[in-house]
Amino acid sequence: MFKQLMVISVSILFFAVIGGCAKSTHLSADYGRSYHALFASQVINPDAPKDRTPVEGMPGYIASQIYNDIYIPSLTRTENNGTTGRLTRRLRR
Repeated sequence: MFKQLMVISVSILFFAVIGGCAKSTHLSADYGRSYHALFASQVINPDAPKDRTPVEGMPGYIASQIYNDIYIPSLTRTENNGTTGRLTRRLRR
C-alpha cells in the first residue's frame, strides 16, 4: 500500500513539474506591443550615439539654485489639505 501511494505521489509531482515547463499557448498578435511602445517612446534622438560633441547644459549655479529653492522645499512643503504644495518661487539670475 505504501509503495503504491509513493508511486502515485511521485508521478503526480513529476507531471506537475513537467507541466510547469510546458510551452505556453499561442500569444495574441499584439503581445508585447506596450513593452516595445514604452521603450520606443523614450527615444528622443535616435542618432545621439553618432554625435560625439559634449552636452551643454545649464550652468552649475542655476542648477544648484533650482535644487535648493524648488526641489528640496517641494519634498517637505504641504498645504492644509495634505497635498503637495505649489511651487511659488521664481528663479533669480
